[in-house]
Amino acid sequence: MAPSRAVPASYDQLWQRLIQRQGKQPGTRQMIELLQLASQQGWQRFEAAVATALELECWDAAAVRYLMTNSSEPGRPTEFIEVGALSRYERPLPEMTHFDQLLEVSA
Repeated sequence: MAPSRAVPASYDQLWQRLIQRQGKQPGTRQMIELLQLASQQGWQRFEAAVATALELECWDAAAVRYLMTNSSEPGRPTEFIEVGALSRYERPLPEMTHFDQLLEVSA
């Protein structure tokens, strides 16, 4: 028999938000699907995803699922690559000072 584990309050918060948003049966169904995914992906990932979703006030099972399965590391710097022949399509950024002047006149 597996040791019993206390259910974090954040799970109940998410479940109640899912019920508020989707209704009792659909919200409960979505929570069950998330718990099944957590048993596959790992409970630590699930707890982190739930905490992030609650912090962002995101009450959607698809968003929690994304947060659990997204393996990219946030904040990783982008590497620049040489574009070669595509550099001929480079254009200067547009000049926006004229639009800024219009905003100053109407303010």
